[in-house]
Amino acid sequence: MGVVRFEHADALGVLVVDNPPLNLMSADVIAGFEDAVGAIEAAPIRALLIRTAGPHFMAGADVRVFHERSAADARALFSRALPVFARLEDLPVPTVVAVQGLCLAAGLEVVLCADIVVAGESARFAQVERHIGTTTLLGGIHRLAERAGSARAKQIVFDGDQYTAQQFADWNIVNHVVPDDQVLDRATELARRYAGGPTRALAAGKALIRRYLDNGVRDADRGVLDNGAPLFETRDMQAGVAKVLSGGSRNIHTNTDFEGR
Repeated sequence: MGVVRFEHADALGVLVVDNPPLNLMSADVIAGFEDAVGAIEAAPIRALLIRTAGPHFMAGADVRVFHERSAADARALFSRALPVFARLEDLPVPTVVAVQGLCLAAGLEVVLCADIVVAGESARFAQVERHIGTTTLLGGIHRLAERAGSARAKQIVFDGDQYTAQQFADWNIVNHVVPDDQVLDRATELARRYAGGPTRALAAGKALIRRYLDNGVRDADRGVLDNGAPLFETRDMQAGVAKVLSGGSRNIHTNTDFEGR
């Protein structure tokens, strides 16, 4: 079995990294992500849970990947790796990541590709690349800036210090902080909830946020025509509207059996 695997049952997919003891980002793990993301894109899932095996999420990169590489070698490696993680980030379904223990460097960069982050109270986060004389190489600093602002992103990357899950929640990087023994259960619960939701509507919302982040409010407004208008012909939206018409607005929070279509 590979160090990265993708499993799915019904509408929920699960991406697992299992590279003991610290789940370091190695050449094999990068290749595993590439294969897994391709499988995820082809699977009929409606939400994705990302997790790792063992007590730590990922303690950074296996520095052997960097040893005695030329600039040209590094460019080739990251020209292959960066699009893989961008594809993970851009999946048209909600993604939830469960974080435990150490989440450093490349581990944090994987987390930043997810939509919703659930972390244990004792989890520790850091971009430690400065300590080996490099910068974030899988998009960490600019994704931190998206979530926490440029000043905070510079602090995290320039200092290379470890931060608590609560600090990262206060800075809008982590969504939920829970007791350590509840991390996987809480992340799975959320992922299952999203998997049962109006999949195309959630994808449209995700796409609109991306357009706003890339090009600003006016371009996102134009995106409503591309992403919002087609929802009117989905079975999920029509079922949701019919529920309100039959039961009134007080009925809006009752469960709807969304089909993802």
